[in-house]
Amino acid sequence: MDDRSGLLLHQLMRAHHNACTAALNALGLRDIGSPRLLWELSTYPDDPARAPTQKELADRLHSAPPTVAASLKVLERQGYVARRTDEKDSRRNRISITQKGRDAIAQGMDAFRQVDAHLFYGFSPEEREQVQAFHRRMLDNLYQIGGGKDMGYPPPPTPPIPHERKCDPC
Repeated sequence: MDDRSGLLLHQLMRAHHNACTAALNALGLRDIGSPRLLWELSTYPDDPARAPTQKELADRLHSAPPTVAASLKVLERQGYVARRTDEKDSRRNRISITQKGRDAIAQGMDAFRQVDAHLFYGFSPEEREQVQAFHRRMLDNLYQIGGGKDMGYPPPPTPPIPHERKCDPC
């Protein structure tokens, strides 16, 4: 395998992020700093009692709770999300998406579909499925070695250490 495959994957992820940001900006949605968090909130029912807590969101997103807290603070200030005290436990807040947040998600999904159409231009449906399957496997592999929230997997086998290349004597 090419030693630069990790770099290529990083470049791909960065280019995808930049393209999504540009597409959101073009729709006037530049103030959404955490579209993934907003999207996750949109998947919950419109019932404050069933809205997730900050910790539940962090777990679902495989993110650190302080990271989620900072993002929620910004989204709340912008009117995309609302916090409500849990009826059963006043120490916990439930987070829900507002109508403004739902409207932004609907517009943002159009932007993401457009970016994905460019990303997969020239790929057959079978190739798209294959790429997604590879990505899922890579993600699972990284979760096993600490790339996300502990998923309860056993530790992976230790990969072989590549032989060090020595410089040819001058």
